[in-house]
Amino acid sequence: MPEKPPHTYSPGLSARLVAAAFVVPGVALFVWAAGALIIQGHYVVGAAFAIAGALAATALVWLQTLRVEIDERSITRAWLFGSTVVSVGDITRLGWGGSRGTITLTIKYGKKSFIQLPSNALTRDDLREIHDDVLAKALAAHGLEGAPLRPLFSELVGYVDIDEMKSMKHA
Repeated sequence: MPEKPPHTYSPGLSARLVAAAFVVPGVALFVWAAGALIIQGHYVVGAAFAIAGALAATALVWLQTLRVEIDERSITRAWLFGSTVVSVGDITRLGWGGSRGTITLTIKYGKKSFIQLPSNALTRDDLREIHDDVLAKALAAHGLEGAPLRPLFSELVGYVDIDEMKSMKHA
């Protein structure tokens, strides 16, 4: 049976253009301020402004090149400088969080490893599709299809704990 092609998600053109329109002038301002401060002998503050500009530029590159692919066995989050591949069988928890109008989907795997996907990079509909797709594949990988979600899931609860569901099944 041939494998289905992976689902691919990336930031929309409007999100990328708006981010570039705001971040590029900000990076230029940070670099200009850093240069002016360093020329005046304020090396520490100038370095702090240069670092802030570099972080803003890195965040812009991340947003411009972000890609999430989900196939039958894994989820891959990739950007220009690397990628993270997680087997759906390694996923232990899916969680929702956020503040100030931004929702973040957190996919936890292993003991302390996780992937975060924010709604300021991907649309909320894309995040819901990713959540539903990854949840279905992770439950199938652990033999938990049809099991009640633990905790009982809603947008208010905020997470599904697959490890807890496995322990409830085997108890």
